[in-house]
Amino acid sequence: MDVEELKELIREDYELIDANETISKLFPILEKLDRDKANAILVEEDGKIIGVVREKDLIRGSVLKNPHETRVKSLVVKTGKLDISELDPFKVARRFVEDSTPFVIVQTGKKFGVIYVNDFLRKLKLEFENVKVREVMNPDVITVRRFDTAAKALSVMRSHGIDRVVVVDENNKVIGILTGKDVIDRVISPRKRARMGDSSGEKEKTLSIMVESIMSSPVISVGRNDSVAEVIDLMVENRISSVVVTREGIPDGIVIKKDILEYYLKKQEKKDFGVQIMTSDITLDDFDREAIMDDVERFMKKFSEFLGESYLFVYIKRHKEHFRNLPLIHVRLKLSSEKGNFMVSGESWGVEYALHVALKKLEREVLKEKEILQDKRMVKRFYEEVFEY
Repeated sequence: MDVEELKELIREDYELIDANETISKLFPILEKLDRDKANAILVEEDGKIIGVVREKDLIRGSVLKNPHETRVKSLVVKTGKLDISELDPFKVARRFVEDSTPFVIVQTGKKFGVIYVNDFLRKLKLEFENVKVREVMNPDVITVRRFDTAAKALSVMRSHGIDRVVVVDENNKVIGILTGKDVIDRVISPRKRARMGDSSGEKEKTLSIMVESIMSSPVISVGRNDSVAEVIDLMVENRISSVVVTREGIPDGIVIKKDILEYYLKKQEKKDFGVQIMTSDITLDDFDREAIMDDVERFMKKFSEFLGESYLFVYIKRHKEHFRNLPLIHVRLKLSSEKGNFMVSGESWGVEYALHVALKKLEREVLKEKEILQDKRMVKRFYEEVFEY
């Protein structure tokens, strides 16, 4: 994909709102948005774009706060902007991953445009014709049972730092998928409307409801040997952000759009190993970022010979809880390597401690894989020696 092809993807179909407006002013915008497209809401203050509002944050904010008093500024997600002069596929993909938004803002002189993730993935599709799903998928599928409650599903999502879980039946077969947005849309929002006197609110739905009642079904699934290009088609055509990888109906992995973009970034950087840090609700100063990079690079160098070419994505999110002035931090690590993909998460008070918890878990997973491969080689040598006689 060259720069001219990227420029063709820039669109101006986005909405603009002032940061000091109330959240309630966003509702008419949401209602008129074309649901067949991924529409962007950009936020400006004093004539400058300061970030965006994502639909999931708006829904969450309207549930937890008074939409007629809360300012749009409280929901703003600060994102990077790319100048049209520095446009290239790698930088666009990196912005998608770092900002965790379905669009990237591009500045064209005094104007702005956006590149939507589905348009970008369509252009990347040819590069994934010969890439198998197993190369990009996350093999650790987090599941809940059909009769588990919505409350349990939310707890599982939080503890693993994810926004969706796969729903399985008594035989561990995939029957649905549930996202945090589903719970808000189908349980929390109707209850709030009911409390505010809206007769359409459904008072009987609580977080004790079974996930089977609110999950999305049927699930669009693929096999580990399918082409990632086919996955991109499925995601774009069905307007979904993930597909479940199954083997005879049993969950084998999951692929989200970010997995595809991360794979692309990894292949573009010609290094023995690469590291990328993404944050949510927290700003790292230079000292913190340097300390994180030192710890992470020390880990990568320790296992570089075993892992081969590898790439580590570090996701850091701050929760609201505090202890002795330290915030509760959730760290999720995704390691993509020649020996496979590994994903772990950890929580603790403060970034440094949370990172150490996650790195310890990742080290255990890598060592476990290393031992498994050594055991396989020992078994192979045993049979070779036996059959020589």
